[in-house]
Amino acid sequence: MASHIVGYPRMGPKRELKFALESFWDGKSSAEDLQTVAVDLRSSIWKQMAAAGIKYIPSNTFSYYDQVLDTTTMLGAVPPRYNWNGGEIGFDTYFSMARGNASVPAMEMTKWFDTNYHYIVLELGPEVSFSYASHKAVNEYKEAKALGVDTVPVFVGPVSYLLLSKPAKGVEKTFDLLSLLDKILPIYKEVIAELKAAGATWIQFDEATLVKDLEAHQLQAFTKAYTALESACSGVNVLVATYFADIPADAFKVLTTLPGVTG
Repeated sequence: MASHIVGYPRMGPKRELKFALESFWDGKSSAEDLQTVAVDLRSSIWKQMAAAGIKYIPSNTFSYYDQVLDTTTMLGAVPPRYNWNGGEIGFDTYFSMARGNASVPAMEMTKWFDTNYHYIVLELGPEVSFSYASHKAVNEYKEAKALGVDTVPVFVGPVSYLLLSKPAKGVEKTFDLLSLLDKILPIYKEVIAELKAAGATWIQFDEATLVKDLEAHQLQAFTKAYTALESACSGVNVLVATYFADIPADAFKVLTTLPGVTG
């Protein structure tokens, strides 16, 4: 029987990541020092899972702060107040969004499905622009592959990502977050293409909002999204995962009929 795991604690057995982050934030160590700790942790995690006999080992589950924020950086959806000028998003912008800085406040944090984990809530509006601004998922897949570990890159699914966001300040509270789906799907397609080129054979999308009581138009967005991604995902197996609660019957029907999804 093939085994799979949806993720793995990222702090390290002795909280190595916590201490490395605090040292970096306090100006006592460099970005390179922080990255070295992260590389060592990821390597150790992948090797542990491989040694345990897990067949489908996840990647892109490591984060310096939050996996939803990582998705925001992948999509280049940086609020204007952080003065990001394009290009690959670095630590300065990333941690400013997460923690704020002397000039601007952090983005809102809220509980992840009533757990003690908190995620960074994206601020959206009709004028927001998206661009492929973080190659983290592809880089970490290649990093694991160089160690001889073939992994399943994991993403926050496009529909759940939008549903977990909020209208930005000054945007009508009734703004339809899902109206931005067509803007973010091309970036997901671009990432998928790079992963396929790197040799990925499985990709996982976490659509945790499927456990919520969703309205009909919200459920329809899942079908729309995965129909749009079907051709991009041709040649790879696609897993859609959810957790924390039972899936309502209407959502389960949608999940089990998504085009291009293996399981």
